[in-house]
Amino acid sequence: MEDLGEFLGYIIIFFYSLTVLNYVVKFINKKFKTQIRKNKSFADSYQKMMRFVVKNHRYFGFLAVFFLLLHFSVQYLTHGLSFTGLAAASLMILQVILGIYGQKKKKRGKLWLTIHRSVAVMLLITIAIHIE
Repeated sequence: MEDLGEFLGYIIIFFYSLTVLNYVVKFINKKFKTQIRKNKSFADSYQKMMRFVVKNHRYFGFLAVFFLLLHFSVQYLTHGLSFTGLAAASLMILQVILGIYGQKKKKRGKLWLTIHRSVAVMLLITIAIHIE
């Protein structure tokens, strides 16, 4: 059971990383668009990868929470409640709620995006503390 809990934790990190990649690929595209376009084959590959990441951003988030629930169940049954894990889980669930709100609300504004990105950073920190 202990190995399963750890494995599920790594799956959560994998999907969380894919959600954060949404910001990274957009940032790179915005800052280095001219350089990227100089190499046609690279630009085409980058655009395909970026489309995949952006299109599936919400699904990566949902999968992270799905595996979070499995991870929580296994860890709770074997080790009891972890307060650092609870903090990370709470932020991840908040992040998904913010994402759902952002998807449903057409005029969400810069404040929403700032909060969504800030929670992502706080989540990264709490995950790092939790796995320490």
